[in-house]
Amino acid sequence: MNGNPHDLPPDPGTLSWYDRAALLTARGAATDVLAPRSMALRNLLWSWLAALAAAAGWYFAWVGLGWYLGLDDPENADLFVASALMIVALLAAAAAAMVFRRVVRRGRATHRLLEAWTALDRRPPARALPPGNIPQPLATTWDLMRAGQPWKHTVPLDGRRYLVFLSGKALMWMMAPVAPLMAGIVLVLVALAGDLGQDDGGACAKVAVAGAGAAIAAVGLWGVCKGLRHYTWALREARARISEEKTWPVLPTR
Repeated sequence: MNGNPHDLPPDPGTLSWYDRAALLTARGAATDVLAPRSMALRNLLWSWLAALAAAAGWYFAWVGLGWYLGLDDPENADLFVASALMIVALLAAAAAAMVFRRVVRRGRATHRLLEAWTALDRRPPARALPPGNIPQPLATTWDLMRAGQPWKHTVPLDGRRYLVFLSGKALMWMMAPVAPLMAGIVLVLVALAGDLGQDDGGACAKVAVAGAGAAIAAVGLWGVCKGLRHYTWALREARARISEEKTWPVLPTR
């Protein structure tokens, strides 16, 4: 797929292999790169920092405007200070939004590639390839079944291998963003229902607090949804493999 970061594996749909051993070797190398990056905790931290910077930029821009509008007799110097504060704050918020956008786009591309590479071995063209010399750690249950291995000795293999995607990092992505999500919602409610003043300064304060809270809540919601998406995908992948494995008959040991 065009537009993927250059340090990520290519789209497997653009590649071809001469046997399943080569395919599974490439698949193993690709998933080793993609799986840690798809749910990297540093992306969670970067998204939080970007949310805080964007919220702070928005807040100070509107506070500066409210301060200027609240002056009884503003002077040129006051206008300069307010304008400078708003420009710097909005530039900081824009830069933070660009960082968050990059984190989102990179994470989306990584997860899309991870899905494609993980499901690669189950596609009909991949299963039509000659087996070749498949290394034991890379062999799927389907390969072991085709080689005549007994069902009871192979069925847990892919289940454990793909259920590992359900572990710590996915759960961390689902639980950790709940705190900023709730904090952002509280800030929005305070801005909408609280008494921050009825003059121009109070109106600007409401917009400042509500906007900052919305930015924090949006990033928290994104983190929860990202973790939930990864969790449901991994569970669906594991269930598809286990369901397929159970369709194989019990074969005698050769």
